[in-house]
Amino acid sequence: MRKLCVFAAAAAVGVLLGACALFGPGELADTYTVHKVYGDHMVLQRQRPIRISGTAAPGRAVKVTIGENSAYGTANADGECHPNCTPSFVAVAYGTANADGEWVAELPAMEAGGPFEVTVSAGEGAPVTKFSDVLIGEVWLCSGQSNMEMQVRKANNAQVEIAAANHPRIRLFNTVARRSMAPAGPVAEIAGPGWVVCSPETVGPFSALGYFFGRQLGKDLNVPVGLINSSWSGTPIQSWISAEGYRLAGRERELLQIDSAGKSKAEIAAVQRTLKEKSAQDFAAWLKRFLTSNPDADQIAQTWPKIDFNDSAWQDAPVPGEIDGNIDGVVWYRRTVNIPADWAGRELTLSLGAVDDCDETYFNGKKVGAVGTETPMYWSVKRNYRIPAELVRAGNNVIAVRVIDLFSSGGITGPEISIAPQDSPSSAINLAGRWKSKLEFKADLDKIGLRPITPDEIKIDLTSRNFPATLFNSMIAPWTVYPIRGILWYQGESNANLYTEYMKLHPLLINDWRRHWRNPEMPFIFVQLTAFERNSPNARLPEDFWVGRAPSDGAWPRLREIQAATLKVPNTGMVVSIDVGDAFDLHPRDKQTLGYRAAKEAERIVFHGNPASTGPLYDAMKIEGDKIRISFRNVGQGLVAKGGAPATFAIAGTDGKFVWADAKIDGDTILVWSDKVREPVAVRYAWSGWPGNANLFNRDGFPASPFRTDQPDYLLK
Repeated sequence: MRKLCVFAAAAAVGVLLGACALFGPGELADTYTVHKVYGDHMVLQRQRPIRISGTAAPGRAVKVTIGENSAYGTANADGECHPNCTPSFVAVAYGTANADGEWVAELPAMEAGGPFEVTVSAGEGAPVTKFSDVLIGEVWLCSGQSNMEMQVRKANNAQVEIAAANHPRIRLFNTVARRSMAPAGPVAEIAGPGWVVCSPETVGPFSALGYFFGRQLGKDLNVPVGLINSSWSGTPIQSWISAEGYRLAGRERELLQIDSAGKSKAEIAAVQRTLKEKSAQDFAAWLKRFLTSNPDADQIAQTWPKIDFNDSAWQDAPVPGEIDGNIDGVVWYRRTVNIPADWAGRELTLSLGAVDDCDETYFNGKKVGAVGTETPMYWSVKRNYRIPAELVRAGNNVIAVRVIDLFSSGGITGPEISIAPQDSPSSAINLAGRWKSKLEFKADLDKIGLRPITPDEIKIDLTSRNFPATLFNSMIAPWTVYPIRGILWYQGESNANLYTEYMKLHPLLINDWRRHWRNPEMPFIFVQLTAFERNSPNARLPEDFWVGRAPSDGAWPRLREIQAATLKVPNTGMVVSIDVGDAFDLHPRDKQTLGYRAAKEAERIVFHGNPASTGPLYDAMKIEGDKIRISFRNVGQGLVAKGGAPATFAIAGTDGKFVWADAKIDGDTILVWSDKVREPVAVRYAWSGWPGNANLFNRDGFPASPFRTDQPDYLLK
């Protein structure tokens, strides 16, 4: 940890004030540096003590001036201030002093304004550093993954937006331009191009969300705005949390990886073995819960592989093909194949290609093969099963495949699906096409938990942007010396399939960053995951593709639910984005709407702005006969459904099966019902990756957050 001593004084009418002046600033440094987060055109946070920092020899001081204000900062050898200093005029920070020493000069807080010149000087012969065109205003750090990184030049109406971006009081620092990783630990300096004035020439490569947020904030508050973009596409939240944060949270898996940095290959291999062993134990316990969670369904399915079983009521399903992405569970496939007479009594090879994840495969009611989790990379292993000669008969034969989908998507994925005599593979019968399919059971992940990481997935890769803490070390840590107002965060896509972990990691990141900035109440605004079906911008389905399909479930609505639950952390705000998504593009272009909403949340938290700065949030439910009444927070001026009656509501009875429901606004509540459900117990709204017409808003113009009333235990703790 760094040990820092800061002497603050104000120069007023030539009189030096401050109790530490009696002892002086210490001997001025012969040489010094200023951290690279400072520079020409920067914005310094208003209404907060202004901190300028850098390095110098221990015990040596530098002088910092801004306008008529000045202060001296000294890095004492022991990192401590004289015991008689008056606390009201002395700022003291403690940390680990590096070999060169660290200095911080803290000047009095200032209101918005400028431009000013900041001057850093030291002893005779030392160079003078000057930063010109410095403003005092609002400073926000924008971070996350690709939807934060997405540039202004890729947003809606980009050419017009860029041409109009003459905002001399908005300043930009685009760390993304020279992003880096640091798995071995925090670095002192940022690898970035420096501060620039917002203009048509500079705004294009900057974060679109960050820019539109800052533009709205500057307009509403009439103050300068400084925006820092530190984001990286495709990154999980684990990369952005510090090692210290993991230690305080007791996160053994991440700590073992972090602590391996700098070790030998043999030591890293030993750590990896330890992680794999722990993962294997966790996975085995979870798999047992998964496979035994539906004994009744398992008993019923005992007859399904038999040759005389009638599967005419089963659904048609394409093979190769995937199971519904909202299902983790067990699904059966059956196919009748006509075997030529000259194949009878001969050994055959059944080729299914890959089956995601595991399978049990039967031929005429007898098991002929299986791949389980004990097989490395089981989800991608090609299945080629020998069919004994005694099972093969002329005419109709039945293939049955029990597919066990443990995580994310699954199914018989091929690509080649065929059957052929072992001694004549060229005569194969192609089995691709329509099969019969039926769900044995859908796993209740709220009860058994999400699939843990598997031993196969354990890999310590210090070169990966996914390595724990690596991006905090390189792209966040250097900024923690720079006072800011708050954080704007857009991330979660990379963590959606392990959403229960996000319940722990999201608050962990918030509190971790607040601790590093020494500001336990620092505002933190995040964007909830938007509506999304699949990332195929060049192979889009019709716009109404979702009409008529049954209510669904999945990882994305659950991650949204966890993001909403994070609002329990004080001084946090959430931007609901369910209405501005793109079904077939992970990166929707409408960042203007999100920037506006984020600015309104910032103004509510920091400046006591409109309390209805976000949409309705689920509060409570009440069963009223065959209907359920839903009440909300953040109703604002009242509820409204755009374009007609409230849509995308679903309701379930005691059987837990959700059906589409009717809904109507009744004052500040919603009544939900369905003629198919006489004794309702639960309601869901906009509960899928792409819910379609999620049209519930408040009259202040903000959309309701998706929700379910049947919330899991882990969310309620």
